[in-house]
Amino acid sequence: MKVCLVLLLLLPLCSAKEFHIQCYGEDYFMVSNLLLDCTSKVQQACYTRDNGEKGCTTLDNCSNPRWTCCHSNGCNK
Repeated sequence: MKVCLVLLLLLPLCSAKEFHIQCYGEDYFMVSNLLLDCTSKVQQACYTRDNGEKGCTTLDNCSNPRWTCCHSNGCNK
């Protein structure tokens, strides 16, 4: 009975929604147009900065100046 109660208490934690998006990543050091699989408990978007940097970010960063965000897989190619 105690095991069932513990499992019922953990169920909301295990069933938390996860968001998935695929974005292209690029930086000046190691990554060059690599397709990234981004998974998070908060919604994300693909971004491109005016300096050419690309990747995944949370939606709150999309309001930063000189950042362009899009919301579908591979949209920041």
